[in-house]
Amino acid sequence: MEEGKTVKTIRRLIPCPVYDVSGTECWLEEMAEQGWMLQEDGFFCGVATFEQSEACRVQYRLAAAKNSTSMWADNNGDPEEEELELNEAFGWKYVAKRGEFYVYRCCDPEGRELHTDKEVQALAMNAMKSRQWDNLFRCFAWGIVYPYVTLHGNFMLAMVGIGTIPVGMMILAVLFLLAVPMGKAVKLMRLRKKVSAGKPLGSGNGWRKGIWKHCAVNVLRLCAVVYAVVFLLTVWDNELMREDYIPLTEYAGEVPFRTVEDLLPFGEVDLWNMGNMNTVREWSDILSPVNFEWNENGDVHTPDGSQVYGRLDVMYHETRGKWIAKRLVREYKREGKRIDVYEPLELELPEMDEVVAFSSIVKSHHIILRKGEKVISASFYSNGEEALKPKLSEWAKKMAESLY
Repeated sequence: MEEGKTVKTIRRLIPCPVYDVSGTECWLEEMAEQGWMLQEDGFFCGVATFEQSEACRVQYRLAAAKNSTSMWADNNGDPEEEELELNEAFGWKYVAKRGEFYVYRCCDPEGRELHTDKEVQALAMNAMKSRQWDNLFRCFAWGIVYPYVTLHGNFMLAMVGIGTIPVGMMILAVLFLLAVPMGKAVKLMRLRKKVSAGKPLGSGNGWRKGIWKHCAVNVLRLCAVVYAVVFLLTVWDNELMREDYIPLTEYAGEVPFRTVEDLLPFGEVDLWNMGNMNTVREWSDILSPVNFEWNENGDVHTPDGSQVYGRLDVMYHETRGKWIAKRLVREYKREGKRIDVYEPLELELPEMDEVVAFSSIVKSHHIILRKGEKVISASFYSNGEEALKPKLSEWAKKMAESLY
């Protein structure tokens, strides 16, 4: 090639999954016959870079890596010097790495095979299998265990609160992203058995049969990743910006439950104007068509000049089935037990299907009530003259009337 002449390069989507050793080798050899040679370090994010050359017959072989191929590993994940020198002595030049494999090229189409010692190959495949299962374990931990711990197992609350459809799609995306490495691990185990039986990893020419399947998996994986990122950013933004919450002073609708004014019915409520206090969020979901989240803080002035502070937090749901309502009750109770001090309280409301009452430092008296498909989780705190503060049984009975 003339000095200073620009080398023409092209990029192609890799038509074979990483575990299809035979298919990858055959595809690279066909590209060489068309005058395109894989560039050094030419694999990146499912794309291969080729540089133009004279059409020729070459051999490509994928060798299982004994050590991690990660760029954070020793030697940048490349083969050890001993391995490079030994393979070059037999005409095999290291070109790139793909997944857990090293890609070698031999310009002699009749050259000696790479790695004829099946025991060496089996050891490399064993190490690769171990790394693959470690990776699968990490994926499972981040995709299943971490969300479960973060949500404290309250998936129904998350589905109703965030939205059943977006949460359901997120679950499908996570399951798909877990299925991909699991399938890869199974395929690599089969390759290991093949090597242990003394059979070569390649080479074959049936790679075209699986092109559409491989492309479809890659497209779905990309969509799953993009959706997961957008979902997490949207949830984070909603929690931070609270755009769905309306100040009580601007809310013109009616709520189907009691408010501070009903629980302390002896004067006008003077709402506090501090931070995120005194807001309402109203939304609908497939599992629960009617939902309210209510926060009210204010002073109630009595006719004789006395003043009582009242705080009320309410989560209200009208679900599509009793099983959904029962599940919400269990999860609200579980969430309540996470509070530093949880002390069960006696509360009798015979007309309710389920009654839970407890006290805590943070929420004072808290009740969870269910009547059929309706659920209300409410905490009420009042501070002022003792004679003006309602007892648990009094305000709980008024809140229960909201479910009739």
